[in-house]
Amino acid sequence: MNWQEEFEAAMKSFGFIEPEPVEYRFHYDEFGHITMCSMQNHPENTEYLVVTKEQYDDYAKYAVDTKTKKLKVVVASNPGVSVQLKRSTKGWRAIKHHAGIVLEDHEDYSPVEYYDTNN
Repeated sequence: MNWQEEFEAAMKSFGFIEPEPVEYRFHYDEFGHITMCSMQNHPENTEYLVVTKEQYDDYAKYAVDTKTKKLKVVVASNPGVSVQLKRSTKGWRAIKHHAGIVLEDHEDYSPVEYYDTNN
């Protein structure tokens, strides 16, 4: 018996092991916040909702309505303020070639450049 036959015989002696089926789940807390995602080896004793693979892949967009036990899309309450800036001779002082590093009034740095809103 060669090594391949020995290997096959050894594998047959273990029997066929059926893989656990995939089921996409969002586990959530009492507020509906998703605390964990699982698709196999699911934990016991947790509240969960079965979801699609697409929802599972974008889990950060969702929460669970704990009353209806349905998924809801969570919209950011404050996405922030976005203002387009342009180089200027007045406005906010920033480190030259690093517009993201804005200097406060009490900070000294050289060289600097100025940025103002692009109206």
